[in-house]
Amino acid sequence: MAEDILQKHQPLVQELKQHLGEKSFNTVFDSKTAELSKGDQFIIKMELNRLRQPCNRALDLRGLSKGEIQSYQYHNQHHFLDAEAIAAFEQGVKRFGDYTLAVYEMVMQQVHERRQQRQQKIQVEHEERLSDRLIRFASYESRQQERMNYAIKIQALVNDRHIEGKTSDISLSGAKIKLPRHSQVERGQTVWVRFTGLEEDFELGLKDGVQYQVVAIEPSLDKDFYYARLKRGEDQHTPGFDAFLARFIDGNKRRYKVNLDNTLDAVLTKGYEQYYLPRINSLFAFVCKQEGKLQPHLLLTTENNLDSHTYFCDEERQSVITSILNDTRLHSVLAQSGQIKHTLLYSFTHSHQNKIYFYSATELELASHPHLRALFFAFGSRKQSWRVHKLQLLPVQADDAHIPLSLPDSAGDAIAKLNKPPSARVFSHLRDLSYLCLLTPLHSPALTQRLRRYELDRSEVNQLKIFGHRRYPSPELEIVALEYTNLRAHKRYLYATEITVSTAQDIAIKAKSLDFSVLGMQIELTEAANIKKGEVITLALPQLQQITKKFHLAQLPYEVMAVSKSGTVLNLKAYQKSRQPHAGVLFFAQLIDNNKDKLQQCEEEPKVPGLSKALRNIVIKNLCQTPLYFCNKDNQLALGAIGLGRYQSSIHRIWRHFGELGQHPDLSALLQGQSLQLLTDTLHKSNRQEQAKAFDLFIHVRPKEDKIIDAISCRCLTLEQDYKALTPFINDALDGGLLFCYRLFLSKTGRPDTKYLLSELKYISHYALHKAKELEDALWQVEGVIDALAIDELIPRLVHVDIGAYQSMVERRTKWLQRIG
Repeated sequence: MAEDILQKHQPLVQELKQHLGEKSFNTVFDSKTAELSKGDQFIIKMELNRLRQPCNRALDLRGLSKGEIQSYQYHNQHHFLDAEAIAAFEQGVKRFGDYTLAVYEMVMQQVHERRQQRQQKIQVEHEERLSDRLIRFASYESRQQERMNYAIKIQALVNDRHIEGKTSDISLSGAKIKLPRHSQVERGQTVWVRFTGLEEDFELGLKDGVQYQVVAIEPSLDKDFYYARLKRGEDQHTPGFDAFLARFIDGNKRRYKVNLDNTLDAVLTKGYEQYYLPRINSLFAFVCKQEGKLQPHLLLTTENNLDSHTYFCDEERQSVITSILNDTRLHSVLAQSGQIKHTLLYSFTHSHQNKIYFYSATELELASHPHLRALFFAFGSRKQSWRVHKLQLLPVQADDAHIPLSLPDSAGDAIAKLNKPPSARVFSHLRDLSYLCLLTPLHSPALTQRLRRYELDRSEVNQLKIFGHRRYPSPELEIVALEYTNLRAHKRYLYATEITVSTAQDIAIKAKSLDFSVLGMQIELTEAANIKKGEVITLALPQLQQITKKFHLAQLPYEVMAVSKSGTVLNLKAYQKSRQPHAGVLFFAQLIDNNKDKLQQCEEEPKVPGLSKALRNIVIKNLCQTPLYFCNKDNQLALGAIGLGRYQSSIHRIWRHFGELGQHPDLSALLQGQSLQLLTDTLHKSNRQEQAKAFDLFIHVRPKEDKIIDAISCRCLTLEQDYKALTPFINDALDGGLLFCYRLFLSKTGRPDTKYLLSELKYISHYALHKAKELEDALWQVEGVIDALAIDELIPRLVHVDIGAYQSMVERRTKWLQRIG
């Protein structure tokens, strides 16, 4: 009953507490409670009398406060309080006249409120981690030494002024200090720092302090203070202090904890890079300059660019990239303006006497032969081998191959080993490296159909010989596969056995297996057959049938996932046509499980250890396309992150113009309504082993709007949809707005490749296991990745537009992007 009355009148009780100890307390009490019943007045008076009683309970905040705890004595009674609690205690004693229960409860209430604020802050930070992210590729840096979170009193001397402050963290080469707002120092200034807190317990032998340079100024949550980041000066030699500090940090880093911010950011960024890289659809050619001539020397292949790699191979599976990317062609592309030189590359092949001949021309070359342009499109687009690629060329250097961990060498011998630059053998392959060339497939039914509108006069086809590539021994080209672990669902094993293939037309073909896994296999036909990607064929395995009676190894359905250019090598995946278990899957799972020590895995040791990682680093440091990530938010898929590399795309510039390219950009405007539904539905139906699904995204920007949600409209289509439905949207964009177009390659992601992140995750776990767990949880939320490539130059080829209106829009778009920078 009494508790209910006190709860009911809690605001009044709090108000009356402010007058405890005053001579006029009784008068104030009678005035404030005049309208209450005698019973209520009595209960409130008893509560206030309780609060006035002297308190004998010691205040001990050890384990309750994150602040620096110190012993505090009051009237022979010892308390353990932080600075804020001491201030509250002294304020309470001054108000109530002594250490009473009111003071005790006031201090503990303040501690409770501070803990709640910390929890709210943690919750806000947690929500931010789950919100949209800007992932700055290759932005992580390696620290020279470990930084330890350590708060100790310091005195800074700046321009003959002594400033009292505290350290926030400290390392051998620098420190972060907290200073009062009125003592503003500037970036570039020299600061002498005395560690007065350490000098109370240790003899440092530093009369004038340690010389630092201010490298950055950072705000503080407390507006009365700010942080200054300091770097050790190079003119001062203090071997005794350096040795002491190294021992002090190493001996206390478990107690005070090392600063993990840099490593936490690095692991998250690397995790997102790991999701993106294997799913890039661009074929990477690394171009060297030797004796003034440009020539591809290395080729990096990924899961998603294997189709392009296979396409540019002849009947002997030898790459013709060196012929396609010849010196004359590359120099003509380099003559273009802009940071990233680019053009469209059109190609087709012609078979004669079982040999494959390649024909190709860039947009630039066709402009130099206008009389052959229509003929090239008319003839080439009617060939099944017709392809369109976007060719991008950008400068790179061999030094880009080295990206150390975010951890310093002092973190351990294993870390120091991983931080070493690539070997001399790896660098020998990168000698004279000058450019990175990307070839990204852009052909689509809509584009091919529009090019077939050109009339074909076969009597003039011989004129296209000038676009043909002569057959001659190709210069040396090293093919390097991108190395990633934990990404393939099932290991593949080399194994040759007889197979009989039956097609949908009941044609039987003899074949042999090259390798197999639980879910699929690669086979080679004895002769080329008219089998297409996506077709379902059945297999019989007569030799393997002899070793099992448990499984029926005939009429096994498999889907064709890829066909070699020769038409003889097929990549197959088990086709599940009903809920009944697939006999082939069950058989191979048991075969592998029982013979792991006998079967030979397909994965071989890399020819040049470390070369794949070096090429990966070069790509990461020179990212010129736009990664977008679908994350699971409250059991719903939505865009959760956008990647940003050395080169900004128009998407980045649009978002920057509207102030949305910060740490947590709002990506909701990029995909909305039916467009978002189209991609999320596709992602739900996809699996990790499937190739990327392609879409075209059209973006209408209204630059005069203030908010991005009002300024952006988008339409997304599959490549098979009718683009005529876009006409009203396109016309609206051309009428005073800006129009952008992107080819989106959507892929399902697998589990995070934690082996690649193992060193840094172990380091974080050593000091903060919960943070390592949070990082892994954040990475597990990623379920899909988009590789987005600007294809603005294809807009007039994909949709019907008024050329005059389109050219006017292009001029507006160019000027607008230049203003953004």
